[in-house]
Amino acid sequence: MNILVSAHSGLRWIALVLLLLAISNAFTAKTYEKKHRLVNMFAMISLHTQLLIGLVLYFTSDKVQFIEGWMKSPLLRFYGMEHLAGMLIAIVLVTIGHSKSKKASESSDKFKAIKLWYVLALILILAFIPWPFRTVLGAGWF
Repeated sequence: MNILVSAHSGLRWIALVLLLLAISNAFTAKTYEKKHRLVNMFAMISLHTQLLIGLVLYFTSDKVQFIEGWMKSPLLRFYGMEHLAGMLIAIVLVTIGHSKSKKASESSDKFKAIKLWYVLALILILAFIPWPFRTVLGAGWF
């Protein structure tokens, strides 16, 4: 269990860096190249990997308990519903952005898709990570 939690927490940083790199490329690059497509794809893959690890944790963690009154507990509500829903929506947004970027024919349209969908996903991801400074939810930096 500790290995999965550590993997999920550690991979978060790789996913965030790849997502930020993809967004940075979309705002700064002039022509869409293979390296941009690969960064976009690896950002998406890292988030899907996070989802798979997270689903295993969701069904095995003691932080997810559907006991009576679980919605009144900030910790149980966050891990049982809010974190999962927010991250699922973010992963869907990244997947949509990657797909639209692949289908676009012009570099500007490819980058436009990444800008819109990846930035929206990043906002959601940052909002639903259990950061250490969140009083009840703080999980740790790694």
